[in-house]
Amino acid sequence: AAAFLWPRLRQLADPFLLPSMRIAVERLLQARQCDEPIVIFGDYDVDGVTSSALLLEVLRPLGWRTQCYLPHRLDEGYGLSQGSVENCLAQLPTTLLLAVDCGSTAVAPIASLRQRGVDVIVLDHHQVSSPAPPATALVNPRLAASCSSGNAANSSAPFEELCSVGLAFKLAHALLKRARETGIPGAADFDLRPLLDLVALGTIADMVPLTGENRILASVGLERLNTTQR
Repeated sequence: AAAFLWPRLRQLADPFLLPSMRIAVERLLQARQCDEPIVIFGDYDVDGVTSSALLLEVLRPLGWRTQCYLPHRLDEGYGLSQGSVENCLAQLPTTLLLAVDCGSTAVAPIASLRQRGVDVIVLDHHQVSSPAPPATALVNPRLAASCSSGNAANSSAPFEELCSVGLAFKLAHALLKRARETGIPGAADFDLRPLLDLVALGTIADMVPLTGENRILASVGLERLNTTQR
């Protein structure tokens, strides 16, 4: 009852319990070390836009060369379609694409990107296709139950109900942990809490259940929204 009535950030689970989170973080750290450009391929709804904005506000100040591409709702449609990927790469050439709020069913486009030497990290909460797309890392809470089988503490509902901006916050948290361990300049003093207004906005707009970790992120994020200067 106390956890429900007074949600606190310290109640959030370790972000590295999410499927493929460690792989995603290590690939992003490798990109920073090599000064490799990253393109965030988002979605045009509130969850996708807030996810993309949050990641830009974390990656750029910490030294990543990062650009963002949002597909046009009418001209390109939803997700990592072959056409939208071609448009994205024509404008923003890259060897690492971070697909946010999409990509869980983009088997053919991601396979094509891999053949062209482009790694893809998928950060998404939608249903995963069968077979799953051949992404470098597929961070999707729908895979959490199978990845944590045999350990009841790790298979709790919050992992399965996070939307993409919640996942973006968890990725930022995991990345910041490793950045501090490896001594990346600025990481020690970087504060993720001011970004929780974006997390609340995307979580509520995407209409995911406001229970578990979503309740924590929305509650604390709404407090930030009351004082934000955005």
